[in-house]
Amino acid sequence: MILMNLEIDNLYAFKDFKINFSYPKKIVNSSIPEEHLSGYPNFRYKKVNILMGANASGKTTLGMALRDIFNFITQNSTANYLKDSIRNDKENAYFSVDIVLNDDLHKQSAPKKQLYRINTIFQPLQDTETELKINISIQRADIHKKDSYESAVGKLKEVKYEYSLGYQAALKEIPDFGWYFALTDGVTQGLVRNMNLEEDVVVYDKVLRSLDPDILSVKKVEGVENSFVIHKNYRDILVQEGEVIKNSKLSSGTIAGIAVAEIISAIKANRYGFYYFDEKFSYIHSELESAFILTMIYLLRSDTQLFITTHNSEILHLDLPKHSFTFLRADPQLEAIHPEDIIKKHDKSLYHAIRNDVFNSVPSTDRIFELLEDK
Repeated sequence: MILMNLEIDNLYAFKDFKINFSYPKKIVNSSIPEEHLSGYPNFRYKKVNILMGANASGKTTLGMALRDIFNFITQNSTANYLKDSIRNDKENAYFSVDIVLNDDLHKQSAPKKQLYRINTIFQPLQDTETELKINISIQRADIHKKDSYESAVGKLKEVKYEYSLGYQAALKEIPDFGWYFALTDGVTQGLVRNMNLEEDVVVYDKVLRSLDPDILSVKKVEGVENSFVIHKNYRDILVQEGEVIKNSKLSSGTIAGIAVAEIISAIKANRYGFYYFDEKFSYIHSELESAFILTMIYLLRSDTQLFITTHNSEILHLDLPKHSFTFLRADPQLEAIHPEDIIKKHDKSLYHAIRNDVFNSVPSTDRIFELLEDK
């Protein structure tokens, strides 16, 4: 599954929010290989998405919204998560999402790639109503060899389904797809959790020993599913299902490293295809953060997509295309800024653009220094 476009209104903290993940022009000698659908060289998408912005600019909220939208579309949960996230229950709430999926519904030996547009409106409840009214329209287009995202959008056609059966019948027209979210709300969720610790333990060992030189080795716990032991000098620490038992014995950076190891092992095994990794580098040195991010990028397979949120401006020095970065700001409502739309060709430095607050995304320090006025 590839996410191409998202629009949200009156859900979570979003008001008339739009963010796009296509880019118009092929980049020669790009540091990110295969940044297009496999077999469709004109259908370009942002394979790597590094989201930056001040506190409360929407980085985590965007991940939460996508997670709940994906769960809703694949009917892995009810509409309650989205219902509870409506900002103003007196007005319509809305999301529209464009995603690329394989046509697995027809069990073809070589599934076609299709572009889906799912538009969903949540109507406000009237005084006597208790059940949320949900209107869904689904559009679909086959993607052909010479198509770009823009040309495929022009061919979208309504998918016919039996309206009388409710929105669930409409959602059955959409093939299943997988994802991985590691968010700062404490929830790590993949549609299918299928860890093979025999293979993954090598990743955990290398990641955690990079973060803590006191770690001697990481070993699988035989006979216990999804568990491993961190061997340190004079003590062992057990990790089960990604949770550290008595985690006070590990530094914050090493605990964060467990999440890093999990996503790297998932990317390496190509388990999900879509990855959203939110603010997990806060306790990790910037040099190691850069190394981990580059490792994730180079391990990505064809037709996969990675989202990483960070506050670390040093990441802007990585050799990545400008379109790999998106800056979020709340001014006054949440907004996505694409630097490739603003910075001219001859101006190559995103780092200096941020230092000069070109995107108006740097947090204001005025109120902090106001505390000194009465001194």
